[in-house]
Amino acid sequence: RELLEKVYSSQAVEQALSILVRGRSEETERFRCRQAELRRKADFDELTGIYNRSTFYKKVVELFKLYPKDNFVIIRLNVERFKLINDLFGEETGDRLLRYIAEKLADAQFEYSTYGRMHSDNFVICFPLRGSNQMEFIGTIQQDMEQALPSYKVAMTFGIYYVNNKNISVSTMCDRAGLALQQIKGNYMKSYNVYDERMRRAILQEQDIVNEMNSALSGGQFRVYLQPKYDIVTEQIVGAEALARWIHPEKGLISPAVFIPAFERNGFIMELDIYIWEIVCRLLRKWIDAGYDPQPISVNVSRLDLYRTDLCDVLNNMVKKYNLDPGLLQLELTESAYTENPQQIIEVTKQLQKMGFPILMDDFGSGYSSLNMLKDISVDVLKIDLHFLDSQDESGRGGNILNSVVRMAECLKIPVIAEGVETKQQADFMRDIGCYCVQGYYYSKPIGVEEYEALMNSI
Repeated sequence: RELLEKVYSSQAVEQALSILVRGRSEETERFRCRQAELRRKADFDELTGIYNRSTFYKKVVELFKLYPKDNFVIIRLNVERFKLINDLFGEETGDRLLRYIAEKLADAQFEYSTYGRMHSDNFVICFPLRGSNQMEFIGTIQQDMEQALPSYKVAMTFGIYYVNNKNISVSTMCDRAGLALQQIKGNYMKSYNVYDERMRRAILQEQDIVNEMNSALSGGQFRVYLQPKYDIVTEQIVGAEALARWIHPEKGLISPAVFIPAFERNGFIMELDIYIWEIVCRLLRKWIDAGYDPQPISVNVSRLDLYRTDLCDVLNNMVKKYNLDPGLLQLELTESAYTENPQQIIEVTKQLQKMGFPILMDDFGSGYSSLNMLKDISVDVLKIDLHFLDSQDESGRGGNILNSVVRMAECLKIPVIAEGVETKQQADFMRDIGCYCVQGYYYSKPIGVEEYEALMNSI
């Protein structure tokens, strides 16, 4: 300061120092603002302004420490068919809806609670359990959603987890609430679901399956079983459906009802499908080389397979590798896959049919878009399940529906296969209405390759 005052007046020096201090203060304030903004972005969801997932986890832990004697509940909630809302009304409206839900969580009347946005349209809230306040909360949110969008009813789904062990991670608690929610998505008769030990056992079972699936595939534990298809008049085999069976060296036969859904969830079903296709192609080649004229074998094409950009190449290269007529390898697609991504199925089936692969539509009539599917896709065969012929159906309506489906298919010149034929009465009924190809336990359960070959030899 003394040096400056020798050159400049004291007034000029005071002004310069004042500017310097003010500049430093402004810079400090800007730094503080930047720090606050970074903390806000780290702790809060940018779109809705409520806690993000990681901060929610921390806040729940804090609640547990503050109120160690209280019982808590965690509820996951999301919007049914949120993607459809974005498609119909635009993403801006979808964003407004998400902010609206966040506001309703903030308005919830609890002594104390914490809430956040997990991702997309998935939210979570934790609060102390008092009587039936969890059901009151769900009812309030459902009422609020009635006013959320004009001319559209917003449906919410809720997964409930009652916290009975505060020592497990909050992320695990939320996963359990999410599992309860996931099991009722698309079920319009049920809007909430409670996590229980049955789900926990299912998780552990699925984890065991995931841990062993790769070694099981490489170790040849998956076998092909064949369920014959019969001509109902001649009672001769006209083909078969290839089914995957897991023969575990210690656990024995693991039900497909257990491992197939798990593989569809984690994507491993694509690897298993290709493995089964390859075995079937190898079998067909073996039978041809042995002098047989084998009947076609159908294989399942899962919903995930249809998303493969190389699906057509994989199948085409496979039949070329074994020098097979593609007509011997029939492809079964489920109708439910069409309801999820109709355009994808339309394009893929057209390509596969051009290559010579027959397309079978499995579970026809079980979904919500049967007639649309039939209008859009030129399938080669319809497969209908005889669940319509329920023994408790005394009205005869199930039989009338089946009769109508068979007649419609006849008009469209599409062959029909009835699967799930378990009694002589069902077989006789299908013959009477003009369906002459059947598959089911009345004729044969799924059998091993050797047993199927013995049947071929007996023809």
